[in-house]
Amino acid sequence: MKNVILTAIVISTLLVACKSSKVVVPAVPLDCSSKTITYSGDIKAIMENNCTRCHNTNNKAGYNFLTLESIKKAAMSGQLLGTIKRTKGFAKMPAFSKKLDQATIDKIECWITNGMKE
Repeated sequence: MKNVILTAIVISTLLVACKSSKVVVPAVPLDCSSKTITYSGDIKAIMENNCTRCHNTNNKAGYNFLTLESIKKAAMSGQLLGTIKRTKGFAKMPAFSKKLDQATIDKIECWITNGMKE
């Protein structure tokens, strides 16, 4: 009888431990070293197709994504990546569309990481 009770306690403990523990998978850093991404060749079209509907000459949220200067300002402040990645604490952008696909987000991140070449 003691074995049955002991077994029940062990199983209950394991179930609670498994249910409440979180497995944290470390993020793999994005490798941008072999990518040549430019504003004119890659990023401008992404901005025009996904961002300028709202972020245009009206400077919504302080950004006019029709200009490279404003896009760089958003990138350097962390707002651009924070919003398109939908990071906690940032607005979810694009606001009127689904989240950008990961390849597009990676392209923007690499453009920023590699110095925001024109």
